[in-house]
Amino acid sequence: MRVLLVRAVWVLLICAVQNSTAVAQDHDPLVRLDPTVRHAVAVMLDSARQAGLPTAPIESKVFEGLSKKVHSRRILAAARNVYESLRLARAALGKDASTDELTAGAGALRVGVTTAELANLARGQREKLLTVPLVVLADLVTRGVPRDTASQTIFQLWQRGAGDDDFYGLWRGVERDIVSGTAPGVALLARAREIPSRVPPQGTPPASGTRPE
Repeated sequence: MRVLLVRAVWVLLICAVQNSTAVAQDHDPLVRLDPTVRHAVAVMLDSARQAGLPTAPIESKVFEGLSKKVHSRRILAAARNVYESLRLARAALGKDASTDELTAGAGALRVGVTTAELANLARGQREKLLTVPLVVLADLVTRGVPRDTASQTIFQLWQRGAGDDDFYGLWRGVERDIVSGTAPGVALLARAREIPSRVPPQGTPPASGTRPE
């Protein structure tokens, strides 16, 4: 299950990984852009680095546009959208958010999740990484689950101590139910009820494997 979980998360974040390789293989892939746009993208990437934001998602969007032969200015607009979503994700999730959490949070914002909903999650149990819950949240919204239903359900499960395996199981269960004809929101609520609370009784020492400093 753990191997499948890691694979599923990185499938949704694969563009960032693929394009790290693309950068290594191409001395200056941005040369294929219009000179003005190339300069704007370079400035944007530099700003992201200075702000401590991951640049791979921005580069991924640029390379995606280049591979599809999209006009340079449309590529720039899409890259700016990714940059802005990363900036907003950082503000919502906090300065201690990991690169993967920022990437996942930015992806959730781009499918309609609000910064307030991200911040609400970030105020929960921060001893664990939010990457998987955020990836699942974004996927649920893209599958047709109403945004507020998806956000509230993921938040409640997070508060109840749900782990990565719980969220992965939820994800796969809802996917199967939707394919079988169940309404997305109904499928999510039904599957969420199957996940027990994993918050230890008050006074119980926390389990090992807490969030890294």
